Amino acid sequence: MRNRVGNPFNEAHGQAMRCIDWLAPPGTDPGAVPGLVEAAMPTLKLYHRGDLEVNGYINTSLRPGGMLYISVQLYDQPCTDPACIAGHGPVRILVAPTVLPVTLVAIGVAVGEAVGAVLTNVNAPGLLVAQGFRPNDPPLRA
Repeated sequence: MRNRVGNPFNEAHGQAMRCIDWLAPPGTDPGAVPGLVEAAMPTLKLYHRGDLEVNGYINTSLRPGGMLYISVQLYDQPCTDPACIAGHGPVRILVAPTVLPVTLVAIGVAVGEAVGAVLTNVNAPGLLVAQGFRPNDPPLRA
């Protein structure tokens, strides 16, 4: 898994977020990923279940060879303004909890990491280009 700080997906608040991304093996169900991540880190709220609170979200991209690119975006600044320009209405954005190394391992085990395609801050560009991402696509943005 790779960790970085920024706003590569142009989240509407325009503030830096903590980003954790990786390549999951072929056959990983994108719809199951949020639940698996939350099960590995129960203090994380990636979508609200009637409580109108979140502290992160997930982007996924199914790659031509079948691998699934996953990026978990974690908020570091709260926003509880229902009239906010980001358009989240009554949903309260809360600061995400700290992700410990042991939690990253648990997330990797729960969701899966593709063998031979483990992203690190050093090797990610080459692996992501090999998966068909272009230089200005969010996974390759600073």
